[in-house]
Amino acid sequence: MIKNCETYYKKTNEDPKGGEEAVITGIGIMAPMADSLAQALEIIQSGKSVLKRLEKNDYSAMPLEYGGEISKEALAAHKLDPIKYKGFQNYIQYGVIAAGKALADAGLADPENSSRTGGFYEETMRGAFVSTGVNGNNAEALFEAFSVSAGPDGRLDLSRFASEGAGHIHPKWILTALSNNLIFFVTSQYSLKGDNNNVTFTSAGGAYMLSAAINSLREGGCDMAVVLGADSILNWQAIDELCKLGILNDRRLNGAASSMPAFSQDARGALPSEGAAALVIELKKNAVKRGAKIYAAVKGCSQYCEASESPAPLETGEGFAEVFARLYRRAEIAVEDKVIVNLNASSITQWDAAELNGLKKSLAGLSPAARENIKLSALKPYFGHMFSASFVFETALTAALMKEGLSGAHRVPDKELGRYFSREFPEGGYGKALIFTCCTGGSYAGVALEKL
Repeated sequence: MIKNCETYYKKTNEDPKGGEEAVITGIGIMAPMADSLAQALEIIQSGKSVLKRLEKNDYSAMPLEYGGEISKEALAAHKLDPIKYKGFQNYIQYGVIAAGKALADAGLADPENSSRTGGFYEETMRGAFVSTGVNGNNAEALFEAFSVSAGPDGRLDLSRFASEGAGHIHPKWILTALSNNLIFFVTSQYSLKGDNNNVTFTSAGGAYMLSAAINSLREGGCDMAVVLGADSILNWQAIDELCKLGILNDRRLNGAASSMPAFSQDARGALPSEGAAALVIELKKNAVKRGAKIYAAVKGCSQYCEASESPAPLETGEGFAEVFARLYRRAEIAVEDKVIVNLNASSITQWDAAELNGLKKSLAGLSPAARENIKLSALKPYFGHMFSASFVFETALTAALMKEGLSGAHRVPDKELGRYFSREFPEGGYGKALIFTCCTGGSYAGVALEKL
């Protein structure tokens, strides 16, 4: 059964001209081998992946051994207060760093000290919309409680857990597992006291939060918003769950090259990564008034859920085609427009089949001239799957590629679609972009951008 799950600002989604136009004025990046936007773009242009053998933890018992890691040295270079973040997972620090970089990039914070924020917007009108990950690195706090709560058969006895085990739970367990830890640190660090929202552990979370932020801007809930995605799935809990859901590689590579191309017959599945990205979003009229740099305008957001009983989307591709059609319409793409389309690119057979089948249906409905002006990109082969952070990260990089007139295309061997992934790009770059993500149950989401 197909269900339409589009919920945010229905009027705007039905009418791309309804409401004030929102623009991206700041970008902040914290990723493996790249803690600046310039470094991230350089990696993409080189065509080389940052994925390598994982080293920070013991992965010998896990179903994979490659991914994208942020080094301890790279994190330490930002000199965050070690006491303040003690006991919390590293993705919180990644998010705080990315948010500060985005605010500084937008001219709303001191580049030398991003906690000193500018006065153009009142504190109570500065919002925060966060897609965050909390799954992992906290189960160990329950181990002692479980060990004293076993029944005669050696299995967990809930009655005994309640009477004896509960007292052995580490006191920091609930504190470190709260989904709103990151939004607390970000809003307090940067005085973002306006409208805010938070969604946890979903690869479509960034798309939901971007939509919610624009809705808040248009309805007067805030005058500017930080849209932030941060996650680290480099732990046994997250990796185990995501492998079972079919989202990550579930085969050890025996030392083989780790970065398999997306959409190829040899694809072994997305590899786990960590990092954060932040966007500063404002209404265009305010950004122009304060003389802000503008990366791109947000032409529309869309969400659609197939409500599939399987974690994977339907291979027929209806969900992708539906979101593609909506975004293409809202972006008001003309035949002559140069368009870059960034795909989910999970490198899992069933997921990729759904996306490619939907893409083929979408392209078939366009004129030959319009199809010639579309190029496809995939960024997960470069940086891995950051899960809750991926959509914001890929939207940020796509917006930057557009502004700089660069290509983010990725080569694939698919004979029918391979030419659309050409690394060649038009003079002056792309004027419009569509960015897609897909989560469990066939939950598609995306955003359309336009270079101004």
